[in-house]
Amino acid sequence: MELSMYLARHLLAALLMLTPLLGGCLSQVGEVDGEEVGATRSNLTATQRRTRAGDIRDAAAARGMTEGWLLAGIADAETQMSHCWSELTWACQGPTSPDCGGGPIVAGAGDGACSLMQGGLGMFQFDAGTFDDTLAREGSRILTIAGNADAAVDFVVDMVIRSTYISGVSTNAEAVAWMNGVATDNSRLEPWAQTVTRYYNGCRETSSCWSERLPRYRSYAVNVHDEMGTTFWDVGGTPPPPPDAGTGTDSGTPPPTTSTYGAEFVGQSFPRAGSPFELAPGEERLGYFEFRNVGTTSWTPGFTFLGTVDPRDGASDFYGPDWTAPHRAASVPRSVTPGNTGLFEFTLRAPTVAGQYRQSFNLVEEGQGWFADLGTSPRDGDLTIIVDVIEGLTPGTGAGTDGGTDPIIDPPGADGGIGHPGDGRLSSGCSTTNAPPPTSYGLGLLVTAALFRRRRR
Repeated sequence: MELSMYLARHLLAALLMLTPLLGGCLSQVGEVDGEEVGATRSNLTATQRRTRAGDIRDAAAARGMTEGWLLAGIADAETQMSHCWSELTWACQGPTSPDCGGGPIVAGAGDGACSLMQGGLGMFQFDAGTFDDTLAREGSRILTIAGNADAAVDFVVDMVIRSTYISGVSTNAEAVAWMNGVATDNSRLEPWAQTVTRYYNGCRETSSCWSERLPRYRSYAVNVHDEMGTTFWDVGGTPPPPPDAGTGTDSGTPPPTTSTYGAEFVGQSFPRAGSPFELAPGEERLGYFEFRNVGTTSWTPGFTFLGTVDPRDGASDFYGPDWTAPHRAASVPRSVTPGNTGLFEFTLRAPTVAGQYRQSFNLVEEGQGWFADLGTSPRDGDLTIIVDVIEGLTPGTGAGTDGGTDPIIDPPGADGGIGHPGDGRLSSGCSTTNAPPPTSYGLGLLVTAALFRRRRR
């Protein structure tokens, strides 16, 4: 005991000397509610993201929710829709799940050492304390993808009923009906974002975190809606299945057309032109555009391309390492038959000179011409992205990066943690987005915490 107190006194003295280095973080403790925003990247591919979004959509639909993108926006904010640890390998490992091939699910990394087994579980990050506490409260259903989403429906229904931002809702049926009336462009979106920020994240309106997290939760919902496309979320009829990269899945009989080459826009991962996003000079960003083949001829790798327009065939400022040429961003990876969808995935590389840059794309069939001239296609200029290249910006931290999907989670060693939906004990860490790598003072914090460990709020 005497040795422990001796070590503690000296560690505390060392930490006091390091206070100027830590001031930016320590000053927020006790001031910020909820959990902090970090910058991380999931291992999910664009196709896997679409499949996972479909899982969430279907789980929501089974409970009467027609706007599954509201749930998907939360999952995207929490874990970038990652459920299995193999999809987010910097995080802690949770209990095993059959949906993860018998491997562990994602567990929160901000509540202490992974060996303590106390962090949020799964893509919606349910947390009642330790893993055992959470499973006792939520049941083993949260270990599966469908069960985690089903539990999220329960939670959001309850939070809509409790929300001070939403009026006239007192029953589960009324809560579901209210959420089914939310749209990306109507007056219900704002109270939804306010409710998620307050009751899901735990950030209070009077706290300094509010001004940042409210618009981020709003943008996560809107961006995942736009990324997948309006028809993807439509559960009034038969929702289109998630496509296999490049070929998609059979959607039935192709729509009638007289055009040999025809394309219908389905979705994109990059923010629309109305929402410019930020990149550091030379930073690279992977994304995609997706189209449905509404023509009578299959699209072929090496012949069907996403090309640059405005002007057509102009060398792009965003020419990336996987482009086939400065004016050809991507081709389909395999044949896309009529009626199916194709993914044109490519990397943007930001220019090295700061400024705002615009790039438009459209489909072209080599040796034949541009789809806009040959048949059905988006017009030139419709598929446009705008990027603000900012000198001194840390890669991965720009506004709107990854289509607005920088997750609201902290990497290992950061204060805060992945979400704790509604348990009232959300961590109050500081952002690690621009933080330097951990140094020796991090070890001092961990040892001191071990000596003076107290129960979480």
